[in-house]
Amino acid sequence: MNETATTAYRVLARKYRPETFSALIGQDALVRTLGNALSLGRLAHAFVLTGVRGVGKTSTARLLAKGLNCIGSDGKGDATLEPCGICEPCTAIAAGRHVDVLEIDAASHTGVDDARDIIEAVNYRPVSARFKIYIIDEVHMMSKSAFNALLKTLEEPPDAVKFIFATTEIRKVPVTILSRCQRYDLRRVPATLLASHLEMICGKEDIKVEAGALAAIASAAEGSVRDALSLLDQAAAMTADTLSAETVSDMLGRPGRAEALALLKSVLANDVASALASFNDIYQRGAEPEMLIADLLDIVHSASLCATGGSSATLIEGEREPIEDLATLGIAKLGRAWQILLKGHGELNAAPNPATACEMLLIRLAHAAQMPSPDEILRALPEATAGSPATITAASSSPSASPSASPSASASSTSTDMPAPASTAAPTTTIMSASPSGTPSGSPSGSMSATPLTNAAIQQQPDHQTAPAPNSDTEAAPDRLAADDTPQLNTLADIAALAEDKGEMLLAALIRNHVRLVALQPGLLEIALSGKPPEKFLGDLAQHLRHWTGARWLVSLSDEPAGKTLAETKADAAAERLDTIAKTPLVAKIISVFPGATIEDISAIDAPVTDPDKDTDAYDEEDAD
Repeated sequence: MNETATTAYRVLARKYRPETFSALIGQDALVRTLGNALSLGRLAHAFVLTGVRGVGKTSTARLLAKGLNCIGSDGKGDATLEPCGICEPCTAIAAGRHVDVLEIDAASHTGVDDARDIIEAVNYRPVSARFKIYIIDEVHMMSKSAFNALLKTLEEPPDAVKFIFATTEIRKVPVTILSRCQRYDLRRVPATLLASHLEMICGKEDIKVEAGALAAIASAAEGSVRDALSLLDQAAAMTADTLSAETVSDMLGRPGRAEALALLKSVLANDVASALASFNDIYQRGAEPEMLIADLLDIVHSASLCATGGSSATLIEGEREPIEDLATLGIAKLGRAWQILLKGHGELNAAPNPATACEMLLIRLAHAAQMPSPDEILRALPEATAGSPATITAASSSPSASPSASPSASASSTSTDMPAPASTAAPTTTIMSASPSGTPSGSPSGSMSATPLTNAAIQQQPDHQTAPAPNSDTEAAPDRLAADDTPQLNTLADIAALAEDKGEMLLAALIRNHVRLVALQPGLLEIALSGKPPEKFLGDLAQHLRHWTGARWLVSLSDEPAGKTLAETKADAAAERLDTIAKTPLVAKIISVFPGATIEDISAIDAPVTDPDKDTDAYDEEDAD
């Protein structure tokens, strides 16, 4: 029985637990701080170690306990960060049988009675060691009463007592406990450092391994040394101490990095058939779609870092060139790929079939990869519109046009300024282009070219800004408009009119129907809302005002008394006008002669006819006489 026990296999995670602080990888800040504290004699009486699983919290606590109680091989040593490992305190602590070093699992000792036992025991001096040390693992599991019971002892313990707490859930530890301890956050171990550590262990264990296999294990461990050693142990048993990237990928249930890179390259090249075939092959070999998308996200992230000028030295040699090639796509396309993959990753769990959801995600990404970036669209705009007749800056010809072009331009302008009968079709605006020499661009034989555009293509100007026949005054109109100052917004109606002038008809309608003015100052608009406008209305209004005026605007809701909306004011004015007209003797007489008659509309006498279907003429004063 004893022979079997001595030959029992020890897993790598236990066999290669660090015995000195120099063997503790990835925690340089912790080691440096504790070393300085020992050398300066400023060692605290209580420590709390926090971090994710497997980064060395319990190992650090045991190392600190050994270092504080180490007496050296000659029995005369002092406290150190490099315990000898051969003296009686070191060997007893390593074996977990030292009477003055008590390691307590808080998950099974959660009550106030357990805290009371600690409080009573601290009053006794150490039996054989320099310090009596309490290591409480998973301290966040203790009850509130137990924490409260420890407060006084933790704040003023005896000189020979040290407390070392370890936890993965630091936020569950009361702040009253944390304020009495020195806190050390153990960091995740970088993948490259973890891969080097695994390579060293493989050399000691005579395990033949490929660099890609160690990189896959280090990536899957997510910074946890214990997880990495457990995965290495499992992979070594699976492959009989001969690890390859392919076998490790099969064990992890995720594709190899080379396969993920090839798949992403096919998708971004819009080779959907090849990408789906690669995914099907990966899926049939047991890889999970969620793990595949996670790998693609990691690759896109690495490529984005390279694209922004980051160093690629930390990348694995076999991945460096493919990722640098992906980086040439640019931040715009890589950022779009990241957003699509990230959104799709969340959709996989909600999908009834994750595999089909992953295929649809790859198809969507391939389609979006071919869309131009905003930068490419902006660069293409001048080329697309350079010779188009619609590239006009004013309703008249260019100011640089020669005088010989003025008569024809004047005739065309005059014809377009004539009032036209209204119709149900969308109103159009005629845009004319003239070349610098006086001949309109794109028009043969010097004739003027006109292109009708609907409201969807051009913002129409208000009627009072329509230019009459070109003359010296109207030709200078664009210059005067360009020289105008920032629009003056003194009333709510000014804001609504500005929105209409800028083509934001929906925003203008929302202002007229839902906004009650409280206060209006330059850069400040306080309003109350009527009805239920869109949730983003206030933000959109502030953004548009800033864009139109060039100044920053604060749009806020107020509980102060507010006026009526523009729509309500208009309705009240119309009702008052109807009431006034109805009380005139002539109209009152007509209504009395025709019972049930109502006033539907009121038109100005000099208003032009707006409906050609009505068989009516303009009011003629002579006929009235």
